[in-house]
Amino acid sequence: MGNNLEYLPQSISQLGSLQSLDLSNCNRLTQLPEFPEQLDTIYADWSSDSICNSLFWNISSLQHDIYASDSSSLRVFTSGENILSWFHHQGTGRRVTVKLPENWYVRDNFLGFSVGYSGSLIETKAYLIPLCDDGMSWMTRKLKLALPKWSTESNIHCFLVPFAGLWDTSKANGKTPNDYGLIRLCFSGEMKKFGFRLLYKD
Repeated sequence: MGNNLEYLPQSISQLGSLQSLDLSNCNRLTQLPEFPEQLDTIYADWSSDSICNSLFWNISSLQHDIYASDSSSLRVFTSGENILSWFHHQGTGRRVTVKLPENWYVRDNFLGFSVGYSGSLIETKAYLIPLCDDGMSWMTRKLKLALPKWSTESNIHCFLVPFAGLWDTSKANGKTPNDYGLIRLCFSGEMKKFGFRLLYKD
């Protein structure tokens, strides 16, 4: 049975000790507010595209200052299992390679690559691969995952590979992101199933 809650107050972001939030019965909720820093577990109606988008927009805002030269860990959130239906690409195994659509990169709109998975991962390696093999450098980044304290292998975990954390202008040699046509993620640890989707602001 659901409730009539349609929105959460923005002041929830000030609840510094909040670590878990269960909104699974809030069927009228259309957007998530800004997260407090310590929140790492959230359950909601993941059948709603707007709720799923809000989750990853929040993750993106928490990682806006990660760049290709950084060694920061990626924040990982625990969510409900049915969130995987939101991802355009789904599968099993420890590696995924996705062909990017034409003109996939839109400046000031593209945020990064959203990932959901079940299993026990330690880190992931991300590779942005050129369309043509003409000596262009691959963009490569090893990313550690900062897992929630109470996470288990049966949970679905979510993280975002921010574009700014993968793109390195010094290696681009005048090329643009749209000259790269494949994204590959290699997972270190035990992977049961995963979902993958490009994330945009709107």
